[in-house]
Amino acid sequence: MIKKAEASLPVYYRLQVSIRNEIESGRWKPGEMIPTERALAEIHAVSVGTVKKALLNLVFEGYLYRVQGKGTFVAGTTLRRESLRYYRLLEHFDDVEADLKVRFLESSEMNCFEPVTRYLNLTPRQKLYEIKRVFLAGEKPVAYTVSYLPQKMFKGLGKLPKSLFEKVTLYKVLEQNYGLPTIYNHELFQIVPAEAEVAGNLKIPEQTPIFFIEMLSFTYKDKPYEYRQAFCHPGKRKLFRET
Repeated sequence: MIKKAEASLPVYYRLQVSIRNEIESGRWKPGEMIPTERALAEIHAVSVGTVKKALLNLVFEGYLYRVQGKGTFVAGTTLRRESLRYYRLLEHFDDVEADLKVRFLESSEMNCFEPVTRYLNLTPRQKLYEIKRVFLAGEKPVAYTVSYLPQKMFKGLGKLPKSLFEKVTLYKVLEQNYGLPTIYNHELFQIVPAEAEVAGNLKIPEQTPIFFIEMLSFTYKDKPYEYRQAFCHPGKRKLFRET
């Protein structure tokens, strides 16, 4: 039943909200084609023009994308980049981007702790997965990362083969196995001295100044799902961000 407040909203907007809710609930997974405009019009008893407007807005919001001659599909991670997204290294703006590879170090289970509890909206009794990786340019380590993810959202993550984390990005792993795309990130940057564990993984002397990047990743409904600490020492290269 449509509530009074909702009844006063335009029909296309009510349809837009309805379809968005179905995507967020997992009815249609990332990459899956949704029903045709005509089918949606019949299902919701509205005009095809109303459906077109609702879908166009959802494309603009990043929930859907269209393929000419094929149909409309549920969008996956909006940060579209097949290579490694967050550690892009250049010497100058027209430089060729460094080709990075991933070395998976370990995955373990642990109790929640601050600030992860607060950042991921968890309780102290909830469990986390901790995933450690090193990113390399050639054979030179340029980034050491530690990711924390809630076990309740990603059951069985620790049993996935480590080779999977070296072939595709963590975001692609989560999207393909759990249907949760990354909608946006928040990041904090700081320069810190490398402590023993970090220095060992980056193969640099302790106390060397490095980039420390804290990152929160969000999926549908502004829900945070990953807290990551990244320690970067790009050498003569520079970290590149595209916005």
